[in-house]
Amino acid sequence: MAGVQIVPVRTENELTTFVELPWEIYREHPLWVPPLKSQERELLTPGKHPCWEQAERELFLALRDGRPVGRIAAIEDRNYNAYAGQTCGAWGFFECFDDREAAHALFEHARDWHAARGLTYMRGPLNPSTNYTCGMLTDGFDLAPCIMMPWNPPYYPELAESWRMRKEQDLFAYLFHRDAMRLPDWLQKELELIKGRKEFTYRPSSKATLTDDIRIMLEIYQQSWAENWGFTPMSAAEAEHHVHALKSVLDPHFFVLFYCNGVPAGGMLALPDMNPLLKRLNGSLGLSTLWHWWRARAEIRGGYRLMLFGIKEEFRLMGLPLLLLDFMFEQAGARPDFMWVEGSWTLEDNVMINDLLEDFCGSLTKRYRIYRKEIER
Repeated sequence: MAGVQIVPVRTENELTTFVELPWEIYREHPLWVPPLKSQERELLTPGKHPCWEQAERELFLALRDGRPVGRIAAIEDRNYNAYAGQTCGAWGFFECFDDREAAHALFEHARDWHAARGLTYMRGPLNPSTNYTCGMLTDGFDLAPCIMMPWNPPYYPELAESWRMRKEQDLFAYLFHRDAMRLPDWLQKELELIKGRKEFTYRPSSKATLTDDIRIMLEIYQQSWAENWGFTPMSAAEAEHHVHALKSVLDPHFFVLFYCNGVPAGGMLALPDMNPLLKRLNGSLGLSTLWHWWRARAEIRGGYRLMLFGIKEEFRLMGLPLLLLDFMFEQAGARPDFMWVEGSWTLEDNVMINDLLEDFCGSLTKRYRIYRKEIER
């Protein structure tokens, strides 16, 4: 396309340009939360991050008159395709100025990369799979994102849809505010009946058990989500990488495991919303990190993201979802600094869970979209 040049990322300097481009694009968008550049670079680098042990990627930059104006990653997740029996290509790490020509050129290069590998359709954004940040914000642009959830300008969906991408799946985010955490009478009675049966015991996590508890929770997550749309099983190395990452930010008070006859049946894990700190750090760790932490600590303690919520299939009809959410309500009510928790994300077609979150006074506040495009041979 005239005026736009697409170049693959080959050098360390080009990777630096790829990583740092969002700071230019979001300069006038105060709701965007900068990631840590070191973590972003690691995630994008095969050999440094375990997600690439069973996947491949190609990074592309869009240049206009020599100036970077967009980026994209074309991804083939062999692990997902083998598990799901699909020939799917993914695109992710997409960022672009409001430049339709550049965006279309990036999508076309990703499509051609997938076509050369015999893949028949592409979906995204996945960064790089559903086990990481994914989805494009389509509703809720005036709200700040929660930890490990994306934010993008309203023109992003227009860029994707103008290239004739179609919606494949929407992801929902529900907000629970302290002032609205009141259960209806019928639900309170149902909870009392479930608790009265004494079929489950529970154990909140602690600093002493945190590492093992995260491993148990990830095992529950893998089993409970195995049949869901877009699920990608994690390798052992990926799971351990998540254990290390979660351990550094987790609040054990908002992490619980439920058991039935000594067998792990379900669990819930919520993270403190670290985004106020990330905004202050602006992508870099340094000597001022502790000072920024001190300045942001009140905001961080006030908000949480309910990130992992999993129940093994054989226990789902025994009332365990109600017990998990009730535990969250109890913990929230016991903390005077607590203000809100966001449940994100849930699948649009997971009607049972979405109805339950609304029964527990959750408000649907944000939608994120996964797009799909068939690759014509």
